[in-house]
Amino acid sequence: MFIFDLKNGEDEAIWNTIPITGKSPGMRYGHTMCYMKPYIVVFGGNTGNHPTNDVWIISLEKSPFQWSKLEFTDQNRPSNTPSPMPSPRLYHASGVCTKGNAQGMMIIFGGRDQTENALNDTWGLRRHRSGNWDWIVAPYKGDNIPKNRYNVLRNFYSKKSDFLKSKFFNFLIFYFDKYYFKILILI
Repeated sequence: MFIFDLKNGEDEAIWNTIPITGKSPGMRYGHTMCYMKPYIVVFGGNTGNHPTNDVWIISLEKSPFQWSKLEFTDQNRPSNTPSPMPSPRLYHASGVCTKGNAQGMMIIFGGRDQTENALNDTWGLRRHRSGNWDWIVAPYKGDNIPKNRYNVLRNFYSKKSDFLKSKFFNFLIFYFDKYYFKILILI
């Protein structure tokens, strides 16, 4: 992993290697990475052979830094039964929600599956006070369901007229295709 060090200004900025021990998420493309203080979270992408839905975290609280793969089980299900989670995907959008009921969650939307079909589901990854992690599906209201998309950008925003709204997730999606084009400049 690398960090772009700007402490001496743009003209003297340099890339530094961050030493990390142990197993890593490995090479992949089409994944997303978010900062959920104090963690960097990597979700999904393609490992070269197929899309994945794995989640890797690295805590930035203390060194040496080490990646950990999250394993999801549901306490209310029979032992070792996996909990619900997003299907494997790449080219999805993600971001960390800063307001509302989903505050602090990493939200993912859409992407493309192994058969190259665009997806339109939305999920939230949350960390509980107990240290457990789990996924929750976004509950949409009525017909307010986004179209299937991949290669989209997600940014959280707070004006009602500028975002899609569901019970738990408020978000703004930027996208363009042959049907729709929108750019919003935030100042």
